[in-house]
Amino acid sequence: MRPWSYSKFKVDIKAKQMGYNMNDLRNKSLYDRVNKLLVSYEWSDCSFSVHGKNFKAHKLILCISSPVFEAMFYGPLSTNEVITITDIEPNIFQLLLNYIYTDKVDIHSIEESYDLMYVSRKYMLEYLTEICIAYIESNISIDNVIPVLNYPDHMQDNQLVSTALKLFCQHADYLLKENKSSITSTCMQKILRCNEINILEKDLIKGVFEWTSYYCEQNEIKNNIQNRRELLIKNDLLKLLRFNTLTLNEFNEITVSKDNLLLKCEEEQMKLQMETEKMNNRVLSITDNKFLPRKTLKQQWCLCHRPPLRSESPLIVDLTNYTIHTKVKANKSTFINTLSVHSRMAPVVSYCNNLTNIYHEQFTTLVTCEEDNSIIKKIYFDSNVEHDFNIDIEFDEPMLIKKDCWYKISFIWPHQDTFYSYQYGVQSRAPCYNNGKIKFEFNDVLRISDHGGSFLRGLKFCM
Repeated sequence: MRPWSYSKFKVDIKAKQMGYNMNDLRNKSLYDRVNKLLVSYEWSDCSFSVHGKNFKAHKLILCISSPVFEAMFYGPLSTNEVITITDIEPNIFQLLLNYIYTDKVDIHSIEESYDLMYVSRKYMLEYLTEICIAYIESNISIDNVIPVLNYPDHMQDNQLVSTALKLFCQHADYLLKENKSSITSTCMQKILRCNEINILEKDLIKGVFEWTSYYCEQNEIKNNIQNRRELLIKNDLLKLLRFNTLTLNEFNEITVSKDNLLLKCEEEQMKLQMETEKMNNRVLSITDNKFLPRKTLKQQWCLCHRPPLRSESPLIVDLTNYTIHTKVKANKSTFINTLSVHSRMAPVVSYCNNLTNIYHEQFTTLVTCEEDNSIIKKIYFDSNVEHDFNIDIEFDEPMLIKKDCWYKISFIWPHQDTFYSYQYGVQSRAPCYNNGKIKFEFNDVLRISDHGGSFLRGLKFCM
C-alpha cells in the first residue's frame, strides 16, 4: 500500500480550490496539462511586466523553448526579479506565451504577424518566424501589399519581399495611381529596382514625380521643387528612372507635365543623348539597366468555377422577362477580366432537322457597385455562339472589385421585338467559392420570373 503523502494532499486541495480535480488533470494529455498552466499560472516562478501588464510564467517551459530565456534565467546574468519588457505590446507577448505553451498561435492580421515575427526573432524561435511568414504570404493582397513593402528591412524576409514586389508589379499601374500617399521612400526604391513591371516607363516616371508631393505632405516637408528633387537624389531614386528607354515624344510628355522635376539643363542633355543614340543606332550593353526597357510581367489569371448543386427549370427570356441579376463579393480586392455564362438551349426543331448548332447571341452586361450605385463596367456582347455551350464575356481591361463590397452583375437582352422567347439551361450553383487564398460569395436572389438557377457560372480573376 502506497504511503499517504501530505504534500500531495496539499496540491490536490489547491487544485480543487482553483476549480478542477487534480486526478482529472493528470489523466489529460500533455498538451492539456501544459495549457492549464498557461491559463492558471499555478506553480509559476517568473514574472514579466509588459507596458504595465503583468504576466506570470514557468522558467522551465520558457527555457526549453528559447535559448534567450535560458540565458536570462540560468545564465551568468540570470535574475529572479520581475523582467520589464518595453519593446513588445501586451497582446503580442500573450501570443508568444500561447505559442510556447501550446505550440499554436492564432494570428488575426498582417500587422500582428509582423509584430510577432519581431518577437520570434528576438527570442530565437525559428518555427514561429516561419509561421508568421507563411501567414503573411497567404494573406497578402493588393489591399495590403504596400504596407508589407513599407516595413523596414530588419523586419523583412527576402522571400516575402520578393512575393510582395511581384504582386505590386503585376498591378503597378493601379497601385501607383491609387496609393501614392502611403508609399515610403524605401518602398519606392524597391519598386524602381524591378526589371519587370506592368506600367509604361513614362507613366512610372510621371507617377514618381507626383509621388514626391504626397511624400512631402505626409512627412511635413515643405512642398517645393527643391525638396522634391532632393528626395529623389538622396534616396537614389532619380538614377533608377530609365529616361534612356523613352522615345522623344514620351520624354516631351514628361517635361510638359505639371509635376516635372527635371532641370532645363538635364532636359537638353537627355534630348541630345536620345537623338545621338538614335542616329548612331547604338548597341546597348545588357549589363546597363538604365538603357534597357523594363519587361511586362505576365499576370496569372485563375478560374472561379461555381460547382453545380442541382438542375433547375430553364430560364425563359421574353418581352416581359429580359433581365437577370447576380451579386458577387470577395474578401480581398481583386481584378476580374472574364465572366462565364451558359448559352441558349438548342430548339427541338434543330435536332429534328439537323440544323446548325450556331446562333447569334446579343445581350448587355452591366456591373454596378452597390456601395454607391455607380456603374463600373458596361459590355455589349454580340457574337455567334453554339447552343448549350459556355459563353466567355471578356473585358477590354480588367475590372477591380473592392474588398467586402457587393457588386451587382446584370444581363440585359434587347426587347424591341414583340415575338421572341429564348430558353437557357441553368443549375443552382454554390453560393461560395474558396481556394484558401480568396473567397467569393454569390447571391442569385434577383432572378428572372422567380425561377431558380444561376446564370453566372464563374469568372476569371487575378489577385
